[in-house]
Amino acid sequence: MEQNTQEWLDVRKNHIGASDAPIIMGVSPWRTPYQLWQEKLGIGACQAENSAMRYGKQMEEPARLAYEKYTGNLVSPEVVFHPTKKFMMASLDGLSFDRSIAVEIKNSNADDHQHAKNGKVPTKYYPQVQHQLACLGINLLHYFSYRDGEGVIVEVERDHSYIESLYAEEESFWNKVLNLDSPELGERDFVKITDEDFTRLASEWGNLTKQLALLEKKEKEYRAALIARANGQNAKGNGITLTKIMRKGAVDYKKVPELIGIDLEVYRKEPVESWRITS
Repeated sequence: MEQNTQEWLDVRKNHIGASDAPIIMGVSPWRTPYQLWQEKLGIGACQAENSAMRYGKQMEEPARLAYEKYTGNLVSPEVVFHPTKKFMMASLDGLSFDRSIAVEIKNSNADDHQHAKNGKVPTKYYPQVQHQLACLGINLLHYFSYRDGEGVIVEVERDHSYIESLYAEEESFWNKVLNLDSPELGERDFVKITDEDFTRLASEWGNLTKQLALLEKKEKEYRAALIARANGQNAKGNGITLTKIMRKGAVDYKKVPELIGIDLEVYRKEPVESWRITS
């Protein structure tokens, strides 16, 4: 499968890729789990391509050639899938023909490049390389930092303990995608609005909700008193009608023998958008 094609984009939407791993593990400076969850479901804006991303794409091939020159390893881009975790995939910058050597290429900024010089993978990329190792089933990957014509290789070993936690977090996230269960929202998932109009509206809404709460409490008290006064009978008086209504109970579908083992999700209607305002 060729990367950066529509087919590849469609497949990525239905899998967790290596670049998704830092987001799910909470170390991405760019995206949150909630934003990624929206993207997978097609209900939020996809991450817009910025100048740094465009530069990275333009420089990927020169950096790959530089890696081959540094190491003598011939590699090519490859898309791989985890052998057992069917929701996991990885789009590799380079994989040798015998699939024994993989490389993750970064056209790095100064700070990230210095990390590589110190023999370390930046924290924001560590889940990505471990995700790739997990999908490949190999024990070593090259992290190649390239900046201003200088290449630095960090040998990344398979971290079995970390990969186990990665599996748990990614599977939990993927179940949230499948079940339309939103991840917990963080501060970065909210737009801060401080203009006068929003402030005024928020204040007025707050006052109204307090008044509504008091009115609802009063309404329940009067309702209970009227029902008690009617003494279990349908009643009329002073412009109101009090009528007893009986409804059938809801069906507990989990107890229907014929439905045991049947996937009812295929019969579910399209999701409905709603909003909740709290204070």
